[in-house]
Amino acid sequence: MISSIAMILSLAVCFIAAVLNLAVDSPFRRKTMRVFLILAMLIGAFFYGYGYGWCMGWGVTSLIRALLALCRMLGGINDLASVQAAPLFRSPVALAIFWLGHFLAFYVMASTAIATLGARLLRHIRVTLLRRGPLLLIYGVNAHSVAYGRRMAKEKRRSAVYVDQDYNPALEEAVQAFGAIVEKDADALAANSRFLRQINMKPGSRRLELAALHADGQSNLAYARALLNTMTEAGIRPEQTSLLAAGIGDEVAALQALGGDGYGSVYAFDDYELLARLMLRAHPPCGLISFDAAGRATEDFSAVILGFGRMGRAVLTQLILNGQFCGSHFRADVFDSRAQNGFLHGHPLMNAYDIRFHSADGTADAFYDFLEKRKGQISMIVLCTGSKEKNHEIAEDLAAWLPWDAKPPVLLHATKEGYYWLDESRREVQNAHFLDDDGLDLEALDAMAMQINHIYCKETGSRKSARQEWQACSYFNRRSSRACADFYPAVLRASGRTARQVLDGDWPPDAETLENLARTEHLRWCAFQYVSGYAPMPREVWDRRAQRYRQGAPADFRVSKDERQRLQACLIPWEELDGLSQRENAVTGGQIDYKQMDRNNVLLLSRVLQMQKETVEENARG
Repeated sequence: MISSIAMILSLAVCFIAAVLNLAVDSPFRRKTMRVFLILAMLIGAFFYGYGYGWCMGWGVTSLIRALLALCRMLGGINDLASVQAAPLFRSPVALAIFWLGHFLAFYVMASTAIATLGARLLRHIRVTLLRRGPLLLIYGVNAHSVAYGRRMAKEKRRSAVYVDQDYNPALEEAVQAFGAIVEKDADALAANSRFLRQINMKPGSRRLELAALHADGQSNLAYARALLNTMTEAGIRPEQTSLLAAGIGDEVAALQALGGDGYGSVYAFDDYELLARLMLRAHPPCGLISFDAAGRATEDFSAVILGFGRMGRAVLTQLILNGQFCGSHFRADVFDSRAQNGFLHGHPLMNAYDIRFHSADGTADAFYDFLEKRKGQISMIVLCTGSKEKNHEIAEDLAAWLPWDAKPPVLLHATKEGYYWLDESRREVQNAHFLDDDGLDLEALDAMAMQINHIYCKETGSRKSARQEWQACSYFNRRSSRACADFYPAVLRASGRTARQVLDGDWPPDAETLENLARTEHLRWCAFQYVSGYAPMPREVWDRRAQRYRQGAPADFRVSKDERQRLQACLIPWEELDGLSQRENAVTGGQIDYKQMDRNNVLLLSRVLQMQKETVEENARG
């Protein structure tokens, strides 16, 4: 009895192992199946060839019978009765090998059915697990979204489900390897109420994190809207949800819950803009020029951008945001024989900054003639041709041509897929795509910006946490806080201090340095306004708005800022700010001091660093 039970259990274990071996993704599975098939055919050929030859003689008939028996092995049928009279079959070892050959043959042929059975079993288990705990819903199946889901499953312990219809089937195996599933039915694609019930999403405390990472940004926006509408109708609260969306610009602002319906937290990014931001965080303009003891730049900042498609435009934007310093002149030269610069037509940036366009590519004599004339004056060269191969080719030529005896410009090249740079020994170094590594750790990326927003909110009487305030922060104000946070390393470098020194109490700096840093901060603030599409407010417009204020404007009316027309009176040189402050105070009866606001942003650095340090320590304690 015990032997029978042991046999039954052993058989069940072997069968389940066989099923799971076929259902679970493995890089060796196909190779294993090929080896099994070869072994089965060799075993069958040997035993049936030998058996029929011994029993029926060595002739054509025996050969044909052996061949048919070999084919029948694949269907799980054996011809042992026809050949067992041969002496070899009296050996238990030979019989064991004979039956092993039959099992391998049948196992290979039955692999499709068994794999289907195992996959369905595993899928049922995974779907059950998806109904519990925080859920990561990823819209779009591609190499980067799979890498992102794999990292989140490993590091954040997220259960993940993908939604997509058209994708490379090989990627589904990669998804299944880390325990996720791909949904491609109509309910999932429509993000309707049946799909919500399927993933067990309902009002309560369970969180859903939507990562819309489809290659098409407009598809991401449409899916995020459809899911939001369904969740709103189902009564799911904003604090249960968050949205990470790729390829989307300011349109996503409407999806964030600001006292109403929407996603509790929204982080949208354009692939090109985020890559440019991360690249210039790693290679900031402030590190390429020098400063005197009083915080003034002693060199101009000059950049060359080769290629002006979406990547080149994103790089120019980040250079403008991070390349403004007191005492320094900013200049950008753009080389592109067919520059896609329509977005700059009539843009305030063109009047505010020294941006020059050249109709030549990176292989033209005109490009190298320009570099020869500007030798020693160029701080950075960024290649954005749109092709990784073309970037690499031009970078190699430049590395060989640029004079390395003096201080050479930093050489970077970037596409949507990532960026490279040349180190001091001319070796090319690659940075991983932000979805493939920890580059898109949202809280880490926005930690300082979140603290800046928190400090401003506390000054207005808010008692919410930094995270709560960040979730309620408007999309424009988030971008403003990020731009400020990204520039703080430049403030540190210009001041001649490290973050450690500031935390140890070496702040604020002396009066002259503080004034120069405030001038730099004003230049940075102006750059953000220009990049956001604001232009200087003409005096006649300001006068009309002042008259409207005197006649009784709404409480939130600001004389010096027109959001609808995107006009800002503060987009003036530092020296003119006192005059604007006096004019505005004469109208409003207030005590605004625009220069002091820039000084306060500089002084804020020590509080931001301290809050960031406390947050890190708190997270470390768990």
